[in-house]
Amino acid sequence: MSVAVNDKKELFLEQFRVSEGLSGESIAAQIALQNLDFPSTRDEYWKYTRLTKIQNGEFSIEEANSDVSVPSIDENSLVINCVNGFFGDLIGDLPKGIEIKPIEEVRGSMVEYQHEFFAALNTAYFTSGVKIKIAEGTIIDKPIQLNFVNSNNGLQAQPRIKIDVAQSASAQFIFNFQNIGNENNFWNVVSEMKVGENAELNVHQLQQGGDQNYLINTTAVQQKRDSRFAIHTICLEGKILRNNLNIAVQGQNCETKLNGVYLASGTEHFDNHTYVDHIAPNCSSSENYKGIIDDKATAVFNGKVMVQPDAQKINGFQSNQNILLSDEATVNSKPELEIYADDVLCSHGSTTGQLDEEAMFYLQTRGVSESSARKMLIRAFVFDVLDEIKLDAFRTHVEDLVDEKFKV
Repeated sequence: MSVAVNDKKELFLEQFRVSEGLSGESIAAQIALQNLDFPSTRDEYWKYTRLTKIQNGEFSIEEANSDVSVPSIDENSLVINCVNGFFGDLIGDLPKGIEIKPIEEVRGSMVEYQHEFFAALNTAYFTSGVKIKIAEGTIIDKPIQLNFVNSNNGLQAQPRIKIDVAQSASAQFIFNFQNIGNENNFWNVVSEMKVGENAELNVHQLQQGGDQNYLINTTAVQQKRDSRFAIHTICLEGKILRNNLNIAVQGQNCETKLNGVYLASGTEHFDNHTYVDHIAPNCSSSENYKGIIDDKATAVFNGKVMVQPDAQKINGFQSNQNILLSDEATVNSKPELEIYADDVLCSHGSTTGQLDEEAMFYLQTRGVSESSARKMLIRAFVFDVLDEIKLDAFRTHVEDLVDEKFKV
């Protein structure tokens, strides 16, 4: 790195050192940061995402404001608010079979912070953390909703979440990123999730944190034998919004589902990077991401499926489809397969186009208005992704937001 680049990185890091962690792993992450470049478009992993606005931003830490409230997506959910990066207590009674504790230091990190700048930043200087464990055999019928909000402008928030679903247990989570009128906030979130043998974990992410705020969201998942994991990521707002999703399928007979919808407009930039590592045989994974990009917005999809030499009889599917609603909208799509086993059934594909003009014309000749026809086609485009969401309250909420996003 040049001296100028080094100086700029040091100025950026100085904003976060006031929240130093205590454990040896946080110290190791601080050392890693000194050896890591701030990500740029010269890095393949960040090729299409410019982070200059984050690097040049000025962010401070502010303790949580207890007056901040966020309406629940599911009125039956258990709720934990994370305000300005600091977790509060569970709202309501703690059901039997759930253990919730604060994370006071990082130990046994699942994220590869030695090689990834923002993972190292969170590991070194996380603001607050929560560990949620679902006991063996426990079936949680209510979703657990984590609300992420800011109470002011120009804040940095670096929460850390650990979810452990023990053997034969089942749980659903909602990660609800919301904006309540504040700007120039930077969220750098790290989540670590373990899905035990014959366990099930469903995660629903709604990201509408405001089109003048920044979110880097890193998630690491480990699946044990006979487990089922699904994640549904809905990207609706963000000046820069980046999801890093890394899944290690470590046991046989696992099911893995990744679904995403991203609706970008204005000058928003949404970037979804996924990595599914099939380590064990006899597993299936499916990945379906769809994007609608309008105005001067940009989007990135980079999904990679890795099949290791011992992972025979893998059934892997990956699809990315995009619709551009304006001539200035841009998408960069890169689905990848890397296969080292010879008895697998894997496929991937990517398409980019515009709303079907013939379908629009057909609907209008049948008396449907242009705006209604547009609404019907957008809904139809994302329907198969949203239909995978089994949490009714979350799916209904998202369907309404899809309509609202493009005012159709």
